[in-house]
Amino acid sequence: MKLINKKKQISKLFSKQFYLSILAIAVFLVACEPDDGTENPTAIRDKYLGTWQVTENTGINHPQFYSISIVEGDVDDELLLQGLYNTSNTRVVALINGTELSIPNQTSAEIVFVGSGSANADYSQIALSFSADDGSGPDNVEAVLVK
Repeated sequence: MKLINKKKQISKLFSKQFYLSILAIAVFLVACEPDDGTENPTAIRDKYLGTWQVTENTGINHPQFYSISIVEGDVDDELLLQGLYNTSNTRVVALINGTELSIPNQTSAEIVFVGSGSANADYSQIALSFSADDGSGPDNVEAVLVK
């Protein structure tokens, strides 16, 4: 009789462990579902597009106020900042990763640009730090862009 009770106890224990394992796997699979698309690079890029009001708080010409246009680049994570440094013919490439921006070293309108920045959570403001060198030495600029 004791042997039968032991087998029933083992069987119940095995069943509980089996069901707990299945439950753990199910929770893991639900937790690993893909995002709802809010991290789509094109959707993020679109939040940056438009006309922005720039306030340069540091730099040789500060304070300086002007507008720039941000348009699509060639790929999903690329933007073009047109008119940066208050120079109408500049087209500066910026790479985005969510709210973070980077301006790789590049030349536009005979000015060398490099920098980085970050947007706030609702993409209505960007804090931008960049260097612009027109050949007379680097001008380090801290700017705020507001949509």
